[in-house]
Order: sequence, then C-alpha cells, then structure tokens
Amino acid sequence: MAANTEASASPSASPGASPSAAAGRICLVLHGHLPWVHAPQHPEFLEEDWLFEAVCGTYLPVLDMLDRLESDGIPSPLTIGLTPTLLEMLRAPALVTKIGQHLTRRLKLATLEARRLAGQEPQASAAAHYLERAESTRALWRQHNGDLPAAFAKHVASGRIAAMASCATHAVLPLVATPEARAAQVRVGCSLFQEVFGAAPAGFWLPECAYEPGVDALLAEQGLRWTVVETHAVTDAWPDPQHGPLRPLRLPSGVVALARDPASSRQVWAQEVGYPGDPDYRELYRDLGYDGEYAYVKRFLHGDGVRRNLGFKYHRVTGKVALQDKAPWDVAVAKERTTAHARHFLAARSAAVAAHGSGTVMTAPYDMELFGHWWYEGPWFLEALFRNAADFANQVTFALPDDAIASAGELRRADPPLSTWGEDGYLKVWLNEGNAWILRHQHEAERRVLAACKRADAAEPATARLLAQLVRELFLLQSSDWAFILTKGTADHYARQRVCNHVSRVLGLLDALNNPSAVDETWFGALAAEDSIFPGITAAHALTTTPLSAGRLGHASHQPQA
Repeated sequence: MAANTEASASPSASPGASPSAAAGRICLVLHGHLPWVHAPQHPEFLEEDWLFEAVCGTYLPVLDMLDRLESDGIPSPLTIGLTPTLLEMLRAPALVTKIGQHLTRRLKLATLEARRLAGQEPQASAAAHYLERAESTRALWRQHNGDLPAAFAKHVASGRIAAMASCATHAVLPLVATPEARAAQVRVGCSLFQEVFGAAPAGFWLPECAYEPGVDALLAEQGLRWTVVETHAVTDAWPDPQHGPLRPLRLPSGVVALARDPASSRQVWAQEVGYPGDPDYRELYRDLGYDGEYAYVKRFLHGDGVRRNLGFKYHRVTGKVALQDKAPWDVAVAKERTTAHARHFLAARSAAVAAHGSGTVMTAPYDMELFGHWWYEGPWFLEALFRNAADFANQVTFALPDDAIASAGELRRADPPLSTWGEDGYLKVWLNEGNAWILRHQHEAERRVLAACKRADAAEPATARLLAQLVRELFLLQSSDWAFILTKGTADHYARQRVCNHVSRVLGLLDALNNPSAVDETWFGALAAEDSIFPGITAAHALTTTPLSAGRLGHASHQPQA
C-alpha cells in the first residue's frame, strides 16, 4: 500500500535562519536529563554529585561554546532538550547553592594541582588547562547569576538554538498505564517549558524515544509540531513510507517524526568505532581521586573519606591496556583531534547527502552529558563542527528542526510501531525480570492517586497540600531512571530505595487524606522538602479535564550566595 504524502510547510521558521542551497540538513539534537535528586537535609549527598559533575563537565562548557560562537558571529543551529527534572534541579535553591560551592572547591583543587605539577609536562599543561577551566566555568556561572536555564533561554530567544519540552519526570509513556497520567506527564512538561523559555514548545523529546501508536495525539493536543524517534520507528511504520530514516515522517495526528540516523550515531556513540574512543582523548576511568596521595585528596572527598572521582584526569585512552598502563594525556593534541573528527563527520554527512539526494534530513540525537562529562573533548568537537560547517555548505548544513522539515519536500504519513532507542530497540531496558516489579506498584499508584484527585476536596487547604504532594510522588515514581539503573546495575540500592520511598509516600499521603488535620507535620515537612519538584503543582495537574491555574509551576530563578 502506498503511503500518503503532503507538503511539509513549517508554521514557524526559526528566527534569524537564512536559506541555504545545500541539498541536505543535519539536525544535531542534545537531550539533557538527570533524575530528580534533592537532599537539602544533607550538606553532602553522593547522588547529587551527578548534577555537579554534569554542570561542570557539560552544561557550562556547552553554554560557554554557544556564547563564544555567538560572539564570533558563527551560526550554531543546535537543538537542546533540558528535561523538567533537570530544569527544576538547576533552579532549586539548595542545589543552586551547592553547585556554587562545588565550583569553588573545584577551583581550589585546580589551583593546588597547577602548583604541584608545574614543570612536569605534559601533566603541567593539563593542570594549567584545568585551572583555566575552573576559573572560566565559575566566572560563567556568576555571569549568569547561577541561572543556567535562563542562560540557555537567551540563545533560544535569539533563534540561535532550539529547545525541546519533555515529560514531567522522564516517564516512558508506553509504560504509563492510564490515559490521564500519560497526558499529565506531557502537559506538565510543556507547561514548565513555557514558564522557563517564555514561549510554547514546538518540539518534544519522548523519553527514551519511546513511541507507540497514539502517543502522537498527546503531543498534538499540546500544539507540538515535531518529535524524535528511533530509526526503526520510521522504517517499520505502516503504511510503508517507502523511504529510510533520512526523511521525516508525518504521524497520524500531523506531528512530524524525525528518525535517528544510525550512521551519525555510530560515528559519535559506538564504543569501538566512535570518536570518543580515540587513543588521544582523555581517559574517563582514571582519576586523581584514586591516584593521588590520600592525605592530599582527602580534603576534597566527602565527609566519609571514601575515595571518589574528583574530575582531574591526566591520562588518555591509549588503547586496550590496563588503567595503570595508560599514557599521559596531552591537551593540545586532543583538542586538535576534535577538528579532524569534526571534518570527518561533516564529510561523511556530505557523502550521505550525495547518496540520498536533495531533501535529506539526518537527525543526530545524543545524550547531552556525552559531550564533556563522558567525552571530555565533546564540547570542542561540537564547536569544531560549527566552525567548519561553512566548508561543506554546498552539500550539507546544520539546521533547526522546523527548517529541516521545511527543506524535506513532501512528507509521507504513517504510524510507527512500538519503538525506543534502548537496547534492541524496544522496552526491555525498562521492563525485564529485574525491574518489572516496579510497574505493578506504579500502575496501582496511578489509579489510586487519580481517584483521590477526583474524589477529594481540593478547595480545602489542608487537603490541597496533601493532593499536591501526592501528585509529585506519583510523577517521581514514574521516572524511567529507576528501572534503567536497575538494568545497568550502576546504583542499584539507590534506585530500589527511591521506588520504595515514593510508593511508601503515596500510601502514607492517601491515608492522611482520611484526616488531613491530623497529619504528622515532621513527616510531611521532611518529604515535602526532599520531593519539592514543581512547587506550584496542584491536583488539577493530574486531571486532563481540569483547567490549570495561572500560578507558577516550577522553582523560580535563584541567586546563589557562593
């Protein structure tokens, strides 16, 4: 059966975009996400380090790159998604203060390292680089008053980059049981986006690229125009679209799907052949926190004194050798390699356009944290892409999604099957024998919370605060991260504890609704402080039939003291 086709008119071209004669477009998409981890009752909390490391390694370096390119007048059509949980952590007062403190500690260590390694090349050059990076990142943090969402929003408002909304707490939508809970995840995510960026979102990041028929209708209800899906979502769609993933697909609701280009993904992400594995790039798994004299590094560890990564690494990938045999890292050589790899990436995309013809759209989505945190040189690679793009502009150019869709000509209409970008392309990462137990609790919690929101008197203040916290706990329980961590085995105890905590809190809050005036204030205050995501949320946010209030949903901008 032949698929339907229709024009791909873009209802809103990106501000400042200029037409290009290039035959193909590259949509470079960075998905920034971390689960909500917030422990204001503790001065140090191990899992909060995930945020601090990502801020130092990825978010500030990428923002610095965007500022630099803007200053030099070089276009940077980059699409960035900052999930609601991440946006909320980047504005939560306790975490913003801790980020500032972390940047100060990092600068102190960098200063000591530059003195300790003076004259010992190439480690001295690496230490000098770390000192410059520590100074510049803290200066950038202060320049933007510790409000990184606002800093990214400025680039979005200027049209230099695009931003995507996402689900409230990164729920895998096909694994959410009820239509109301699915719609609430999408609607709250879009509401927070508009609050942070000052405009309605055009694009939506489906957590884990998880799509199944009908999901697109939830996006269309929010006025969204495009989303990103896995490769086989397009190649296996029905009716057969009769083209590969290098052409956008219009979904039944009218929303456009951009499919991941497997070749672009392989060159950057693949463990064996991807760029980050180059022998000259910095080795991730050897760190001063383990190599340094204990008496020297102890003051920079947590209070328990246990060795941990400090982010100061002086060795390179080298090859398939043991960690103790890794060769020294040379900053200048590594940075030079990023330009070579950027030009290689652009040449490969140009060759793909030559093979597939005019209207080719190559969507290259990656976890944002790959660039800088996992692959230290990643932000340099991104910058080199944009600085070298003009040399390939006759064949291929970077574009924001709306412009890329407009360049693709007629779009075929079809409906993709169940698909994700997880292992083997379906749901087994988030639904397997090691984590399936989560779903029965999640699904039962959905039903009970929705029933309580419909039944209870939300106009009564004592009841309203319990309902609001109940909705927060449900959202946090629905996060994809806990099942993912259990599958990967990286922080099993913490993930299991988080699931159990949220289930226990849902049950406790449901019980408290029977007598709201008799709530244990110590208990409620502790869980409300820890799970303070979306401070303006109400029971109405869980109900698709109830209009939302005009009040603030998320945390306001916070001015750090450090």
